Amino acid sequence: MNVLKWYAKAMLTNRSIWSWGVGFMLFWLVIGAFVESQGQDLSGSGTVVYTASWFVVIVLFSLSMFAVAVANSLTYGSAALSYSFRFSNLTPRSFFGSVVGGSALVGTVLSFVMLGSTVAVFGAKFDTRFTPANLPALVGTSVGAGVFYMACSMTLMLVVINYLGLKSASFAGFLPLLLSYTFGLGQIYVQLPAWLVYGSPYNDIASLLYQGFTGHPAAIQLAGSGAEVLAWPYLAAGLVVWTLLLSTSAAWLLGRVRVRQIEEGRQI
Repeated sequence: MNVLKWYAKAMLTNRSIWSWGVGFMLFWLVIGAFVESQGQDLSGSGTVVYTASWFVVIVLFSLSMFAVAVANSLTYGSAALSYSFRFSNLTPRSFFGSVVGGSALVGTVLSFVMLGSTVAVFGAKFDTRFTPANLPALVGTSVGAGVFYMACSMTLMLVVINYLGLKSASFAGFLPLLLSYTFGLGQIYVQLPAWLVYGSPYNDIASLLYQGFTGHPAAIQLAGSGAEVLAWPYLAAGLVVWTLLLSTSAAWLLGRVRVRQIEEGRQI
């Protein structure tokens, strides 16, 4: 059973991901370029900083819709996974390894779709050709971000499936989306404590993407001036640690997945 091919195809053809994670994000890119930019001081390097800030936030939002799709697939597929692990050659380890590989691919595709869209929309607005400064850094961060969002969503949903029951599935499924909005927008408009930025995987992803786009270290507050800059090794280490912790948790919980009937998730 080629789980990697099946999983990657299922996610890359998921209508919700392309409609909400891509189409709706294009709407917000247009708003950011042509509406929110009015009255902004974008002299000098301000245009690049403004564009990069929108790029990193939009990537977080897009990947969070991927996390929602992972959560939904687990909600509906817990019984199939449980029976497959018991009565077929499919093992939790091989399944999770394939999902990790597929998530890295999906994360890279979504990030670069948003990169191309941001460059096109903001380039049209400012009549400027934006060129990412460090493509390898963008690829590496996108790979890590895809795996992180999958591991985060899978861990949350497997806790719900195994222990809490499906009545909590909706909240758990959308929690990565809520956290992406909170930490992503927070880093733009609020000067968060340095320890929180380094410790938040969402800010780690945003800051690393920002540096890959601009070639300069991200500041604690992306839209602020004179804010402390962030050291990328600590950001990368934070993302790696969070991804490993959540991946280990997800793999352990996957081996204990329970059979749940979808009717358990009814709220009324």
